[in-house]
Order: sequence, then C-alpha cells, then structure tokens
Amino acid sequence: MKKVIAALFAVSLASAASAGTVSVEFGTNWYKVNHTNDVYDNLIGQGQNFLVSWSLDNDLSLGAYSEAGTWLYDSGSSDTWELTAIQVSKGVVKNVAVGMNIGRMYQTYDSGGGYDGMLTDVFGSVVILSGSGDKVSGVLKTVVGGRFAAHYASGDDFSGITVNLVVGLQF
Repeated sequence: MKKVIAALFAVSLASAASAGTVSVEFGTNWYKVNHTNDVYDNLIGQGQNFLVSWSLDNDLSLGAYSEAGTWLYDSGSSDTWELTAIQVSKGVVKNVAVGMNIGRMYQTYDSGGGYDGMLTDVFGSVVILSGSGDKVSGVLKTVVGGRFAAHYASGDDFSGITVNLVVGLQF
C-alpha cells in the first residue's frame, strides 16, 4: 500500500501546477456476489471503504482505494474480504463520473488460509449533495458498480455488484 501511495504522490507532483486537489472519501458498501456454479451459497456482505485521490486535469482522478467487509451466506456462516486497488475515474457530466478499480482481493470463503486474486471494478458515481467552504469542499455520493473477481486458485468466482454510499472531503 505504501508503494501505491508513493506512486500516486509522484504522479500528482508530475501533473500541471493548476491541478492537484486532494480528496479523501470514506463510506459503507454492500456487495452481492452473483450466484454461479462455482459459488453455491448466496453471498451478500457489508463493508467499509476508503479512498485517497488526486484530481488531475480534465476531470480525471487517480487514487488508492481500499475496502474490507464481511459476507453472510445461506448456512448462516460468515467470511471476510479485503481489497486494495488503484482507482481511475473521469467526470462525464456535472456530478457524474465513471471509473475503474484495478487491484487485488483477499477472501477467506471456503478455505482455511484464504486466497488472493485479481480484481476489476467498473463503476459509475453520482453526487447526491455537495457544498463548499473557504478551503474545503464536501460531498455525499453513491457509487454503483460491477465487480469482476475470479479466484482461479480456489475455483470460485466472486464477481457481483457493489453499491457504496460515500462521504468525501476535497482540499
């Protein structure tokens, strides 16, 4: 994670001097795994997320995203997942953006020690409420996305949908 943050900081310094506002976002998310032949339980979970991002030119944003949560499934058991990713997003129209998370997901479902796997999220975000002060701007937004996370080592597919409710500050 330190390397990701260092790389993002270096990219933000290399951008134009007029760009470079820093944003911090945190929120809660719900994650529903598609019911596939590989995953026999109906997995649904709730977690927390955190994002540090830099706004670059042309409504482009680059950030470090992390998420952690717990699944509940049919048998009444629960397991956890954690993910870290690099996030790229682009504003499409005012208060609407699309983007992508690319990273890794660690999950403990159906395994003694857990599995690491690749992760790709494709999402859209809509600002519900925003406001600004002298030096800080605030935002409340929702993010809805599709998650692609096949874990080939375990033979399970954890692809599904995510819905996030996020509060953010921009400096």
